[in-house]
Amino acid sequence: MTKIEIRCPSCDLRGEIEVSEDALKGVTRGLLAVNIPDSTICEHTFIAYIDRNLAVRDYFMADFKIELPDIPIGEDIKQKIISSKDVTNLDLIKLNLSGLLLANITKSIFAKQKILVIYDHEFLYEHIHDFFEYITQDAFEVNIEIMSKETYKNKKKEFKDHMVFEGNNILNNVDKKIDPKKLKVEKQLINTFIAETDLSYSYIILKNEIHKAYKLSKSILDYKKEQDIESLNLKTVVDFITDEYEIKLHKTYLHFIIDIINDYFGVEVTGVADVADFLGFI
Repeated sequence: MTKIEIRCPSCDLRGEIEVSEDALKGVTRGLLAVNIPDSTICEHTFIAYIDRNLAVRDYFMADFKIELPDIPIGEDIKQKIISSKDVTNLDLIKLNLSGLLLANITKSIFAKQKILVIYDHEFLYEHIHDFFEYITQDAFEVNIEIMSKETYKNKKKEFKDHMVFEGNNILNNVDKKIDPKKLKVEKQLINTFIAETDLSYSYIILKNEIHKAYKLSKSILDYKKEQDIESLNLKTVVDFITDEYEIKLHKTYLHFIIDIINDYFGVEVTGVADVADFLGFI
């Protein structure tokens, strides 16, 4: 085991963790994502990215944890087993794409935006496509392209309507769809995905949560259509969720679902400013 000094990106407390030599040997490309549970360095949970020279290159953490809703989904989704080849592809995603980049792309998918990722290592292009196709299959549509920095420089004008990402940087934020302060749910989903060491299970967890978000938002719109409701307001949404699923959502997750209804499905939900007035949505 090798000791590595870690700094909490939230409170700046420092401490040491141990990483196995076998794990570090596997980092021929990209970075090793190491989950730091609470009480290891401090009270916070976060991800540390370590290169093969034992240098900490980056950190990623969810802003805070909320209780995600327990919504039934199809058994075909829950029990899907992925091949050993696909598990290897997932490992490449975790090694090469940062948590923040994954959260930004996920948010862009939920907002139904066209996406361009600037990445110079062509070997990963197919894996990136496959990954996002896997986790959104039978749910959200994905429109994502990957190209080198040099190619983007020559074609930049063609991508004015794309969300453009290079590493942790947002080069083009269409209609300011991404507000870094409002990525709480997306960050939590990605944090859980990265922290889970069982690659196959981490994929299933992320895929299930994405399907829950799709099912919940789509069912609200189906209800609107069935009841011939002219427009959606916050009270209608809250009443439907409470009656149909017998759950109460954290206000952050409720805003997350409303954003999907607004941005992905193009249906406005009115009265959102009053969300804090609903008891139970805290």
